[in-house]
Amino acid sequence: MLPADLLLLNAREGHLAGASPRYLTGRDEVWVRAVIDRFDGYVGRTVRERDAELVDRVRSIARDHGVSTRAADGVVHVLSRRFKTKVDTPLDPVAVRAAVFEEAGRDAHYDRALALSRAESRLGVPASEIVRALFADRPPARRIVAPAAPPSPAVVVDAYNLALVQGLLLRSERVTVDVREHVRAVVRFAKLAGLLCTYAVGENGTRLEVSGPLSILRHTTKYGFALASFFPAVVATTGFRLEARCVLRDEPVVVHVGAADRIARTHKLPKDADSAVERALARDVRRIGGPWSLVREADAVNVGGRPFFPDFTIRHVDGFVALVEVVGFYTPEYLHGKLEALRAAAYRPLIVCIDQSLACEDGDVAGAVLRFKKRVDAAALLAVAEQLRSSTARLP
Repeated sequence: MLPADLLLLNAREGHLAGASPRYLTGRDEVWVRAVIDRFDGYVGRTVRERDAELVDRVRSIARDHGVSTRAADGVVHVLSRRFKTKVDTPLDPVAVRAAVFEEAGRDAHYDRALALSRAESRLGVPASEIVRALFADRPPARRIVAPAAPPSPAVVVDAYNLALVQGLLLRSERVTVDVREHVRAVVRFAKLAGLLCTYAVGENGTRLEVSGPLSILRHTTKYGFALASFFPAVVATTGFRLEARCVLRDEPVVVHVGAADRIARTHKLPKDADSAVERALARDVRRIGGPWSLVREADAVNVGGRPFFPDFTIRHVDGFVALVEVVGFYTPEYLHGKLEALRAAAYRPLIVCIDQSLACEDGDVAGAVLRFKKRVDAAALLAVAEQLRSSTARLP
């Protein structure tokens, strides 16, 4: 994900009211290859050495090819995560520091040679190895390791374009996504990310309306990364369209992204996945036993003409059924709207489980909600379901 100062846009009709990301293309692969070679030349050297020289050298390559400095710095940002680093010493730097600092503290006046000599005797290794290990775990001192397979220029271009869009999503207020296929899988990824999201069926398929990190008061960074991590699931589908209302350098901008854009495909759909909270809940309900069972809802249900994708249905042996929704990030308004929509449609009962630690705004939440922290209490869920069943049975 690119930081804000490296984001580049192409304005539509000469202004930023509507814009598209300024992607790299096949023509950029020539200079990107030269940058990859520069990175490879630092394998075995320290991060400090690389950082002192590399940026200026890459910018020089970019200037020679008529490329902006921001684009060059963005490629450096992406490649820095491809070339991993390691601690280059057989010793434990933390233990070495503890020994050296303790020995140094024995004297009123610091004597480096004396402290190293004492540490040498204490640890049973030469002083030269102690000096080498002393700060070897600090990021600037770590050694650069070659990736298992050298990245190709095409792969780096695609990865840069993905990081560019994800960086823009980190600065969004509202995101609209139209998905034509694998809708259930895409919605599943949105749920796993805990996004504040609503759904509707339109001319271009299923539309997801997602709140951006700039629209909430708390957890903005954590929520922003959740939104950015969800985007690859959208990219994996064909025919998608995305529109994001962003604030970039204190200016509002509407960014458009489409399936035809050259962006790295890092996900494969469909994918069946559960969150740890949901797996634990399903297991705990099974272990309690009794007349209740918790079942994954295979398909969306229609609620007042709008699709709804519950996480589970909870079923009683007598046929009573309630929907169960496990919510991640939330605002009181978001939950209120969800509950009101279901009530207006006179649909089956709904139990909403909310993680109190992920509230994005203060406020009360009315309705059939079960609050939890980290883990849903299965017994409490069954108790709420039993209350709903009993109240339904008393209705005329």
